[in-house]
Amino acid sequence: MKYHQKYIKQCLLITIILFSSWTILACASTQNIPEPDVPIEQARQTLSQIQRQSPDTMRINAKIDYVDGINNKRVVGQDLILSAQAPLNMRITLSAFDKAMATLVTDGTGFSLMDVSQNAYVTGMATPENIASILPVFLSAADLYRVINGQYPTDGVSKDSSQNQHVTWDNTEGGYKLSMPLENGNIQHVFYSWPEGDIFLITVTNGDQLLYRYEASDFKTFEVNEQQWRYPGQIIFRLPPKETDVRLRVEKRDIGLEFSPAVFKLMPPAGAQIIVLP
Repeated sequence: MKYHQKYIKQCLLITIILFSSWTILACASTQNIPEPDVPIEQARQTLSQIQRQSPDTMRINAKIDYVDGINNKRVVGQDLILSAQAPLNMRITLSAFDKAMATLVTDGTGFSLMDVSQNAYVTGMATPENIASILPVFLSAADLYRVINGQYPTDGVSKDSSQNQHVTWDNTEGGYKLSMPLENGNIQHVFYSWPEGDIFLITVTNGDQLLYRYEASDFKTFEVNEQQWRYPGQIIFRLPPKETDVRLRVEKRDIGLEFSPAVFKLMPPAGAQIIVLP
């Protein structure tokens, strides 16, 4: 009998814990963050005037974790160095145990990739699919450049989007949401914190289907030569249709560096297999 009573108490305790957890999750998913006491038209004008100036040069040192469900790939704790120079030059290197695994350079139009593990030198157009060979975020080189500089992707935005953009307050995410149509019929939503104006969330949807989700957090202010920029310390890209999640944990960000032109050039080493992609 005592054992039976003890068993009932244990079951009751587990039920209470589970119910509490469900309650917390339910509250978190239906949070109601009140709208700032700002007229919506004033907020819209302020957001439209926010222009995140990009520094001429930047270098990011980060840890990268990603899961690529379609290609059955998983990366944990690799080192990523991303160097960028205006207007569109980028160099991305992935390393593991202090050994370079792959390096990609692009000028926004073309790209070159050296895959050390395959001893393959790949070159072609800087399409989202080709850039994803080293960083599976499926953004064009231009849009990746914009995102790392605190802006939102503009490739594919409808030409008349300025006439069809809507700003509303999203009480679940807790930010002003700028919605714009894309040329392919999807809708891109850009979420701004208030009053900082940081882009902390970007989603692309088709009806109720989530196609893309970008999350940024842990924003910090950087000041160089009396100019200030704000950038996130953690960035997450989620692509449900591709079963892919990419997480960047930025450990260091340098602004205003002087890069040698050789940084953004990549030549095939002797003996490497050369592959040309469209």
